[in-house]
Amino acid sequence: MNQQTDLLRPNQAAAYLNMHRVTLHRLSERDPNFPRKIKAGERLCYYRKSDLDAWLKDCEV
Repeated sequence: MNQQTDLLRPNQAAAYLNMHRVTLHRLSERDPNFPRKIKAGERLCYYRKSDLDAWLKDCEV
């Protein structure tokens, strides 16, 4: 997967994780293990799909 397709907007990341966008935002603010967002401007941010996959794998029981 190249770097362009690895980046997800918050709505896409929330859908990928099967959660609401607000839940994604809360996790990113409160959970130190949650992948950090990539700021691409004052209001534009992305999440790396590979980082989300790694976080999901770490959450497995």
